[in-house]
Amino acid sequence: MYHILIVDDSVLDIDCIIFLINKFDLPLHPVKAVNGNEALSFIKKKDVHFDILFTDIKMPLMDGLELSREVCRLSPDTRIIIFSGFSDFEYAKTAISIGVENYLMKPIVPADFESTIKSVIHSIETAREQDKQQRLQTQIVRNHILWQALHNSVIPEHMDSFLEPYYSLMLIECENDFFSTVNDEFQDRLNNLLSIPFDYLNLYPSRSLLFIKKPLKDTYLLTTAQSICLLAAEDYSQKCFITFDMLPDNTHISRVYSLLEKRIESRFFFPDRNILLPNDPGHACSSSGHISVEVLADDLKLQDYDTLDSHLEEIFDSLKSSSTHSLIYVKYCFTEMVKVLNQTSGSSSWNMNGLAEKIYRSSNIMELIEMVRSLSASIRRNAAQEKLSPGKAKGAKTEKICQYVYQNYARPLTLDEIASHFYLSPNYLCSVFKKENGCNLNKFINDYRLKRAAELLTATRMKIHGVAEAVGFHNTSYFISRFRDFYGETPDSYRQNHSTNFPSLERSNDA
Repeated sequence: MYHILIVDDSVLDIDCIIFLINKFDLPLHPVKAVNGNEALSFIKKKDVHFDILFTDIKMPLMDGLELSREVCRLSPDTRIIIFSGFSDFEYAKTAISIGVENYLMKPIVPADFESTIKSVIHSIETAREQDKQQRLQTQIVRNHILWQALHNSVIPEHMDSFLEPYYSLMLIECENDFFSTVNDEFQDRLNNLLSIPFDYLNLYPSRSLLFIKKPLKDTYLLTTAQSICLLAAEDYSQKCFITFDMLPDNTHISRVYSLLEKRIESRFFFPDRNILLPNDPGHACSSSGHISVEVLADDLKLQDYDTLDSHLEEIFDSLKSSSTHSLIYVKYCFTEMVKVLNQTSGSSSWNMNGLAEKIYRSSNIMELIEMVRSLSASIRRNAAQEKLSPGKAKGAKTEKICQYVYQNYARPLTLDEIASHFYLSPNYLCSVFKKENGCNLNKFINDYRLKRAAELLTATRMKIHGVAEAVGFHNTSYFISRFRDFYGETPDSYRQNHSTNFPSLERSNDA
């Protein structure tokens, strides 16, 4: 439905126009005004956008030509049709010079009115479609540039013009493939929910990123993150993890994104936390502040003692910096750490009852920290004596993870499944993989699938949806979006631009 503003000091003429709109069943919602001043007040309100202005020329207070000039200035995309009983050619010349779409004579011939309105509507639809295609093309280029900027520190100068200045990044992560099923819908919901301007980029099924285009304080960013978490929980029963940070300028996108990645991966220390704040790793936005020690068991399984010590120090820091934990709770956490170190490392020589008593008799946290550090050092020494290489098993494990992806990428592949296969926790699996391979495991899976898709597009005649299924994307539109962001063009365009010849694997045409 299109909005048309009909302006004439003759109520009878206005009623005639409305009669013709109804007679020809034209998709128009009419609004009436009896002079130029009243019509201009409707335009200035901006609560309704008028697609068409249909105005008489001779009116009191403000004539149709002056009204048309003002409308061209205030609402350039409003189409203007002038109708008048004055056939003076000068009126027509003036109307054309100020951008009037058409000029009809009174009394209006119904057939002329119908054809004129339909022509204007067709012109509006064509312009909207062109604008939509232009915005889509701009979005494709922008998303591709942002995709590259996240993993490369330098944005090519000729591409920088596609980007507006960004002031902060907000990373949203889920534990499952949430975005692969609701990505476009969720983006629309964010556009309606948030009052701040932003660009949205989905990176892979479990992660999306907001590029915020307005300077905001941390408190406002925190409120925004809380709103997103609430939306995901209430409308989708989905738990989101969110972190954010300021962006000095667009040249720092890669660096700040790396910081956000590192921070979001630390969430397995605080399973109940939804939001991880910048510059305050010990602050929990959840009520419990529970710290998971399962990660220590994973460190020991992989014989990764450097990471074990690093994780211990992070737990120590969180316990030292928190003013919300009771003394009993802190001692309980240390007991759990010792228990995990003992059970996973197989140090049967430890006297657990004696260690537990020492923990509960301690007078300050530093005594407990030094005791656990000593136990960790003892585990490392025992491993060295048994001639175990701390790094060897770790490297072999991540290589096996890669091989597992190569063999299973075509079917649904979740982090929970991969972690279970290797007897690791999902979050720890991601952490180890990122450390050894320099990229997030989800990104590795997504990128590998897209590269295999590119090979299939250029080497076969498989339909687009068939290619998507073959590489593990079971939502074709989602596959097309991710492929477009990764390569900067649609799968169909990529096939046309990069194919040389096709083997006769399939005879069907592309979707």
